[in-house]
Amino acid sequence: MAEPRMLRSISKLQSKLDIKSDPATKAWWERYLKGEITFRGVKMAGIREVLHEWYRTEQLGDTLSPADQTELAYELIRQPYAEDKLAGILFLQEILLPLGALACPSCLSAMAGLFETGYIHEWNTCDWFCVKVLGPLVEQQGEACARGIAEWRHATDLWQRRAAGVAFVNLAKNGEANFPGFTAMLLEVCAATVRSEERFAQTGTGWVLRELSYAEPERVVEFADQHREEFTRDGWNYLVQKMPETVRDRIISMR
Repeated sequence: MAEPRMLRSISKLQSKLDIKSDPATKAWWERYLKGEITFRGVKMAGIREVLHEWYRTEQLGDTLSPADQTELAYELIRQPYAEDKLAGILFLQEILLPLGALACPSCLSAMAGLFETGYIHEWNTCDWFCVKVLGPLVEQQGEACARGIAEWRHATDLWQRRAAGVAFVNLAKNGEANFPGFTAMLLEVCAATVRSEERFAQTGTGWVLRELSYAEPERVVEFADQHREEFTRDGWNYLVQKMPETVRDRIISMR
């Protein structure tokens, strides 16, 4: 449970977000997410503006240790509104990562807890957390961090399993340039996640493989051949969507 001072500070941020809220934006996002999460109605640029202004006026950098700031970011992600969660994600990405305040592997336990306790429970928050926090964390801290996230492929929670792959969507195009063994690691993740027929496990798998195909077309083709019976229609469509044409044609011919 966050300290009272943190909760008061969060309340101020929430009030600032409400001032920027737009009913039409709220309605659009709640319709798009099919009611999976409640929105205030603030776009990403507005969330970023409010976050940084709040951080300055609350003097959080001067009054809280990096560890307490990190806990404050996690507490934002524990809030029910989508924009509060995104503010926490941006806090981690734009303020705490540059400070070196997130250290693998210890931070991964707390991050896993956000999934395990249901605070990340739909694709919008999950995917922003992946591309804005987990991917950049791997870029900053390297192989050990990547392998820690890849272990989430065994998680019981759908969104944590999705994150085990989607965390690498912006790195997959680089293949082995990330580190030796990266491709084998990512294919192990996909071999685990493709076993699930859940839509978001399948689409996450397809998305990651599609990006990996730019660096490792032959290995992705081989994977698709070996696992084609495990892909659902959604997963297969995500796999071939926007793929390099020569790779796509070879994979489509397998079905």
